[in-house]
Amino acid sequence: MPPLSAVEVLTRKPNPAITIPNSELSWFSFWSHSRHFSSSKSEDSETEVEVEMEEASDVEAENDNAASDLGRDYSPEEKEAEAAAIGYKVLGPLQRSDRVFKDYEPVFAVVQIGSHQFKVSNGDSIFTERLKFCEVNDKLILNKVLLLGSPTQTIIGRPILPDAAVRAVVEEHALDAKLIIFKKKRRKNYRRTKGHRQELTKLRITYVQGIEKQEIKTDGKPLKAAVKNPEKIAAAV
Repeated sequence: MPPLSAVEVLTRKPNPAITIPNSELSWFSFWSHSRHFSSSKSEDSETEVEVEMEEASDVEAENDNAASDLGRDYSPEEKEAEAAAIGYKVLGPLQRSDRVFKDYEPVFAVVQIGSHQFKVSNGDSIFTERLKFCEVNDKLILNKVLLLGSPTQTIIGRPILPDAAVRAVVEEHALDAKLIIFKKKRRKNYRRTKGHRQELTKLRITYVQGIEKQEIKTDGKPLKAAVKNPEKIAAAV
């Protein structure tokens, strides 16, 4: 192994033909061009930003519409017309002297409230979408009756029965169970999780009108079950 004094140190010798000022001497000064890296991540990030901006604008628009509906002043005619389009009519608050709850009768009705249909009878409670223009303990008339039925007869509307109605009382305004809304776009690093609780109105059915209640006559005698004759059964065997 040769001594260290004999080893030549490899150093970069400047070319006398090229003169570079001392201020520009650096490691990167020997690269005369700049490198540009292309990647799809920037495009994906731009698309994600655009999607988020669109979703934010949609949410803001929905909130503005909801706020405008809540803050809007309706006239009595507009309230009555919109409630009739949904399928109910507000009669006013329930008083202590009112006897709206009737005894149970074997009569049922199929009513339509908004876009949903319910089969109801006296004393039943149903949950519908939040009904406007009514408060707790208000009396309602559900006038979109599609069908009436009893043990003796059945009346079908075409599509509704004009002379039939179902009376109800508003018991409470509540919120439904929470629903999780999850959105995902694969290979886009896009995931969104939201929750929603639907506003509901609880109605108590008090009376079904528009059908005749015919009593079944039994002549005061209890009905007896049919008993087969054992002799005839044995003869048949």
